[in-house]
Amino acid sequence: MNEFGAYAVEKRGGWWGMLRLARDAKPKPIMGEGDTPIVFPDELSATKAVLRHFVAYFNGNIVASREIAGGTIRDARRARAERLFRNGKEIEVEREGAAA
Repeated sequence: MNEFGAYAVEKRGGWWGMLRLARDAKPKPIMGEGDTPIVFPDELSATKAVLRHFVAYFNGNIVASREIAGGTIRDARRARAERLFRNGKEIEVEREGAAA
């Protein structure tokens, strides 16, 4: 379901900020360097960090095919596949009998 959640939970000698977005099946901790959860000293600082991340998510870029500049997801996938099979080289095509 399209459920969101943001809260602090006490773990490992401190507090973790947990964030659940609609695209995720379960809440995830706010991650720091080295892909390890950030441990906050108290519940308030963890809650403030979760709130910052939550607001940044809603104010960020929307990811949907109609929001991608230059076409649809299908167009982007096709362009990526064409680059793969051409080894990234541009191949110019001239049509016979076409005016230049």
